[in-house]
Amino acid sequence: MATVDAIPDLTGLDKATQLDVLRRRMATVPGGRRDHAPTDLPTITAPEPAAPTAGSTDFAGEADGSEPLNAAVRGKTLRTMPVPPPLAALLPRRALARGTAVTVTGAGSMLIALVAEASAAGHHVALIGQPRLSLLAVHEHGGDLAKVHLVDPGAGDPLDAASICLDGLDLVVTTVHGRDVPPTRARALLARNRRHASILVLTDGHMPGTDLTIASTVTGYGGIEQGRGRIKSITLDTTVHGRGTPHRTGRYTLTTPSFGETGLRWTPAPAADLTVHRPVAVAQ
Repeated sequence: MATVDAIPDLTGLDKATQLDVLRRRMATVPGGRRDHAPTDLPTITAPEPAAPTAGSTDFAGEADGSEPLNAAVRGKTLRTMPVPPPLAALLPRRALARGTAVTVTGAGSMLIALVAEASAAGHHVALIGQPRLSLLAVHEHGGDLAKVHLVDPGAGDPLDAASICLDGLDLVVTTVHGRDVPPTRARALLARNRRHASILVLTDGHMPGTDLTIASTVTGYGGIEQGRGRIKSITLDTTVHGRGTPHRTGRYTLTTPSFGETGLRWTPAPAADLTVHRPVAVAQ
């Protein structure tokens, strides 16, 4: 077995000399490690920042040219997700910030419009335990059904499925079957949502720590003013409130396309100009 001579006393030497002696001694050790760290390291100079080119986009989301960014590019740049016009008029950024947890209640048209707007902008959406949400309505709102994924949690906890979907999908819409989510479970789920920069939407029940509440109510119908005919439009009162978002309410009318038009249309409906027609009771 090979032996190694004892290292002499180095206390009287300066640091640089001590290191040099130790490196030479390490090189003589049979099978020992060589010194992989060079004594003279090259100096690395940071590259000069590239000069902006025509049409490039800065971090504020504004292009050098005059064309505005589309919803998909704006969402990726500013870490937001586009929303339908009734919500855009009420939210501070006119969009939902990623990492936000939202509770949506009331009229289903607002949830459908939210799913349609996100999928149309290229975001992937998971619908967990939403058998009553109409995919035809999502398509009529301009949504991309290729980006919408249906998840049936079965007898399991829908929040387990939501936790998995948050890893890779942009918008996760889930039910909690009308129950209250325990605070410890809510904290873990919200932390996961923020870490993956997704948006979590609850359609019923209560979860502590949500950032925003969206409530919509149908206030009137158009097209049946004489007591008969076809419903051509519905008017919604939408209220938002939450962290950093003041309590605000807006009124918009959703109108079906007329002859020669395509797509549904949102238009502001001033409260003073609205002739209210109470929602129609559906015969059982």
